[in-house]
Amino acid sequence: MKKVSLFVLSVGLLFVIVGCTKSVEKNEEMVKGVTQESSKQTNPDTTTTNTEENGKTEGESEPDTNDSLKEFDVKNYLEEHYPVENSHYVTQNGDSGKANYTVNIVADTEEYSDEMKEKFENGHTRVYEEIEVMVETAEKIMNELPKINSNLHIDSVNWVSHDGEFSVMLTQDFENSSSQVDTQDSLSQYSSQQIEYARVWLLLGPNQEIDELNVTFIPAGQPVNPYDETSATYPETVIQLAGSRLVDGSVTYSGNGDGTINVYKVPLRFEQNVPDDLDENYMRELTTSMIENTELVYVDPGEEKEIIKLIKLLSIHH
Repeated sequence: MKKVSLFVLSVGLLFVIVGCTKSVEKNEEMVKGVTQESSKQTNPDTTTTNTEENGKTEGESEPDTNDSLKEFDVKNYLEEHYPVENSHYVTQNGDSGKANYTVNIVADTEEYSDEMKEKFENGHTRVYEEIEVMVETAEKIMNELPKINSNLHIDSVNWVSHDGEFSVMLTQDFENSSSQVDTQDSLSQYSSQQIEYARVWLLLGPNQEIDELNVTFIPAGQPVNPYDETSATYPETVIQLAGSRLVDGSVTYSGNGDGTINVYKVPLRFEQNVPDDLDENYMRELTTSMIENTELVYVDPGEEKEIIKLIKLLSIHH
């Protein structure tokens, strides 16, 4: 009887132990499930917070600063707001972060092109309304377009013949030109006159290996040949560039203020000992021919370091 009771007691204890074990396992599973659910609820908030801290959502890209420039049609805007009679616009964009445009006003027909070319070539002898209007338009384009679109910079505005063989610079932003190099020794620290003298000599100077570049101003009315009283006189004030030696040669010219100059083919010095049997009208005819047959030349901007080198050699005589 005692054995039976002991057996029953043992079986009862076994059921109690098994039941407790299953209860513990079930509780552990419940706790684990609650923890996972809590983690799932917490993660979305964390992700949202991180996204907000980064300032943008997934898939969102930075705005393109050039979008406004891409949408802005420079050529059409020029045609609409700055029309030039018998001409159309051609624009060229330089390679830089900011759009550096060269604006060309191109003649529509050969007939009009030839007419304007002749006027530009004779611009130093008389004033043409068409040229004045064109220069005024060019300056407006240079000044106003960057205000309309801050990403724009107009490097220069030029008139170009119908065949593209002849061009005249109407205006240029010399200080901010894309051809300039921003260095400690840049052209921005020099005057436009100094830059002009150096550019003219770099383009036309007979000898580039000079130790001094002299600038002399000859007023209108002065004789072309100061050693001959029969000489013709200059119709305008001219500038004479010369080295320190006769072998360096000289360049005599007047500026038009539009990137072109009128070159007078005058020697640095005239021969003083002329033959006695020389025709008395010879010098007058020779010097008259010199002032009536000037050459219109477009002055190329040139390489900056060469321009600066020549500027440092300038000796200006007033």
